[in-house]
Amino acid sequence: MPGESGSELDRLLPEWHFREVHRITVPGTTDQVMRAVRATTWSEAPLARALVALTRADVSAERRIVSDYLSGMGEVIPAGDDEFLFAGVQSPHDVPRPPGTISEIVTGCHEPGILKVGMNVRFAGGTLSTETRVLATDARTRRSFAPYWWLVRFGSGLTRASMLRAIRRRLVREVGAA
Repeated sequence: MPGESGSELDRLLPEWHFREVHRITVPGTTDQVMRAVRATTWSEAPLARALVALTRADVSAERRIVSDYLSGMGEVIPAGDDEFLFAGVQSPHDVPRPPGTISEIVTGCHEPGILKVGMNVRFAGGTLSTETRVLATDARTRRSFAPYWWLVRFGSGLTRASMLRAIRRRLVREVGAA
């Protein structure tokens, strides 16, 4: 499926097998919104914090969700002033990681046994969104990943929605709009 958002995620991973998108309308300029995205901590998103804590990740109250936690999940890809973009590569079948940066592997690797992952947090037209895309390089890898995706998707969705609401609450406090 081709991407439609015009984001850097479209450039990095224009097609996918698995996708999840969450959006919320927020007040503020691009600079204000992205500053809030970088600054929002786990203490501001208690539902997200509780869910992610189940994975035994470090969700200390003062840790910033996007800047500290999400950026530790993969390579941060330069994406302009309105988007944070992360990429990762996994191999559920213990296929050796191909050579190159994660960005190079995601955009150019077609070897079987690889999962390419892209995730962003983006502000455009008054809407803050987060999108995750996963592309398997072969049918076997896609089939083996599908049960995991369906298992974690609900909790991941709750986590993302909680994170977006926390960022919006911070913006409402800082910008003063409802």
